Amino acid sequence: MTTKNNHKGTVTITNEKKASIKSPEDIEVRIADTLTGFRPYTFRILRDQVLPGNTSMICDYITSMRHEVNPSDSYREDVILLLAKFSIFFNNEKTFKQIIREDLLGFLNSFRKSENVDPLHKWIGTYNIFRIHLMRFFKWLHHPDIEQDKRPKPSMIENIPQLKRKEKSIYRPTDLWTTEDDQLFLKYCPSARDKCYHVE
Repeated sequence: MTTKNNHKGTVTITNEKKASIKSPEDIEVRIADTLTGFRPYTFRILRDQVLPGNTSMICDYITSMRHEVNPSDSYREDVILLLAKFSIFFNNEKTFKQIIREDLLGFLNSFRKSENVDPLHKWIGTYNIFRIHLMRFFKWLHHPDIEQDKRPKPSMIENIPQLKRKEKSIYRPTDLWTTEDDQLFLKYCPSARDKCYHVE
């Protein structure tokens, strides 16, 4: 174990973190292989803003996910950006394997908003989606060799329930179309098929 000084003070570098650090060239090639067809923005986030060891784990997870469930590109990109955000949240001073329960809860709770800011509690949807993605990731991280739907939960993600919303819908009555809106759409819509879908 060694230490180094930076503008944030003294940072301890564990043997695990040192072992996970690869050369920039290796990391860049790995990212390029994993993110083929993705936006350059996502590539730059992983290359420039995420701890190399965590970037490597993200690439491993995405590769595994493709073989196990073959999700869409947009789904994989959402997961990549979430895991990058998660690493950056801890100032890239922790590898994913060093994350503990309090870290995970701290990240999820950072998306909470007050009633004044978010009266419809849309933040709960974000919280629940991120919770699902992170739980799947950490189940894989701790048990990568077990079949996907049989992986047990690591203790650090136990008893983190999905939050329930008070509202049945995030839409208000004023968000819905009026009869006049429907008539206007049907009058000017050029597609007979779209008109048919609309009136059903």
